[in-house]
Amino acid sequence: MSGRVAPLGSIGIPTTVRGINITDVDRDVLATPATLTAVALLGVRLAINARVTAPLDLVGLQTALVPLATLVCAGSVLAIAVLDGEGYETVGLAFVGVFGVIGTIARPAYTPAVVAIIAGTALATGSQLNAEVDRRIGPSLVAFVLVCGLATSLIGTFGVEPATTRSIGSQLTLLGIAGTPIFLSRGHVDWLFGALGAGLLIALGVIAPFLLGATGLVAGGIVGASVPVMALAVGGLTTTASAALRRRHDGAVLGAGLLLFAGIPATIPRALALVLALTLLVGSRPGGVIDD
Repeated sequence: MSGRVAPLGSIGIPTTVRGINITDVDRDVLATPATLTAVALLGVRLAINARVTAPLDLVGLQTALVPLATLVCAGSVLAIAVLDGEGYETVGLAFVGVFGVIGTIARPAYTPAVVAIIAGTALATGSQLNAEVDRRIGPSLVAFVLVCGLATSLIGTFGVEPATTRSIGSQLTLLGIAGTPIFLSRGHVDWLFGALGAGLLIALGVIAPFLLGATGLVAGGIVGASVPVMALAVGGLTTTASAALRRRHDGAVLGAGLLLFAGIPATIPRALALVLALTLLVGSRPGGVIDD
């Protein structure tokens, strides 16, 4: 068995829409709607907690955006699985997308949905990494830490020592985010931007620790993580974003953005965003990692 998924056209599914071959659509295009939705949801959350006066009902808007973010992220994951995935990656991402929606709209299915999301993420990520010709331990280790952070954070939603599991999940996710530069070729200027981002967060933690804690909890869902760990995550993510922007790697830019906007994967919408981000970042590694 080759493990490859049959082409859409061979199983009777149309491959063109208005003359555009949908199988040629890039992952970054498919992930863009999810990123924009995550940005909107983050903005509304911050506006609500900052008590911003707005002509809209921000609380009602947030209530509507949460399921919308779930559907859009799940749709992006499924689209990548069908149009650009292959082998076990397709199977894993399909599990994540389908059960992500089911776990959101059908509360009794929440437990199997969480199990499917964790297993599907591990399967899809492992398949992507194993498909590389030049395998390296660094990307596999970072991906493993992020998957562990996802699993621990979601397990905390079952009420199993929630304070402990959410804290461990937050720290594992932040450490995984700190390691994301390993997925890209990066240079000295990227590390410089990363150090600057980490330094600014430490300065904020010294000057306004309560503001940092409240913002991290509201925007990122961060629980029980120290300022140094948060600084490492910000520094790593800034380095990743700098390298992706400098090399015009749109998929990695969107992946870094999703990690920033979605935060700790302690809910299904946040978890789907992390899975999508991890898919984009792991897929950004043609030719291995080099430093300039």
